[in-house]
Formats: sequence, C-alpha cells, structure tokens
Amino acid sequence: MEKYDGSSDPVDHLRSFVDLMRLQATPDAIMCRAFPPTLRREARDWVATLPQNRSDKDQLLKDFIARFNRATLGIKELQMSTVVTAMMSGTRNRHFKMSLSKNPPNTMHELLRRGEKYVDAEEIYLITKGMKDEPKSNKRKISGELEPQNNRDRFTQDEIK
Repeated sequence: MEKYDGSSDPVDHLRSFVDLMRLQATPDAIMCRAFPPTLRREARDWVATLPQNRSDKDQLLKDFIARFNRATLGIKELQMSTVVTAMMSGTRNRHFKMSLSKNPPNTMHELLRRGEKYVDAEEIYLITKGMKDEPKSNKRKISGELEPQNNRDRFTQDEIK
C-alpha cells in the first residue's frame, strides 16, 4: 500500500487501509496504531498535532471546532480534502457531518462559517431542550395566572354566615 502524502483523496486512502485490515480481521485498536505509518511525513506530522478524540458524548460542537482549528493553524499546504475528511471523522454532530459530506467546503473560512451555523443551531437546541426539561415548580409564572388551589374551602363556616 502506498503512503498517503496529502495530494490525493484521503477517503480513498482510508478505505484502502480499512479494506486491507478487515481482510486480516484486525481489531479496531490495532488499526488505530497501524494507520499512522501509512502516511508520509507531512500528513503524519499533521495527524500528530490533532488532539486526542474525546469519548465525551456531550462534547459541544463549538469546543470541537475550536480545538480542530487550533490544530490546523500551523500546517502549511494542508489539502482541504484532508481537512474535511478529518472534520467529518472527528465530529459527533451528524447534521454537520452530513452537510460536509453532501457539499464539501472549498476553503477553511467556508468550513468554519458553516460550522458556526451548526454551533448556533446546537446552542438553540440545548436552550430549548433545557426549557422543556425544567421542573414545573421552577417555571416562571405568567402574569395573571392563578395559583392552584387546594381542595379545602378557604373560608370557615363562621365566615360564610
């Protein structure tokens, strides 16, 4: 298998690697360790700068994009196809991933602008979800809303006479 240098399709290289590993029934943990040697120096150096993938399922897209952007800043001659593939493999936001897959951005600026839109959508979703999950006793009372009454009469028999 030829080493990947960043000038060709990274998805094709990855698929070839995975196919080769699957033929030998290689476990995923071994594949992760075996992949970096299939990269030429520039691509391998770039992969080494990436932060470790967090297993935190609650990681916000905003945090992931910020970390990803910091990792790519110092890399010269970085192919956009490589950037998009890395972003797609690292993000947990399936809507953002599908958007990148359907219409890959041509520049880093375009990638980050699109990411911002998905960050905004994620934040709105989390805010509205928080409102729905809020316990009823903590909800703000709407002006003019009556307090619930208990089943007992408010007046004693003497007050009624």
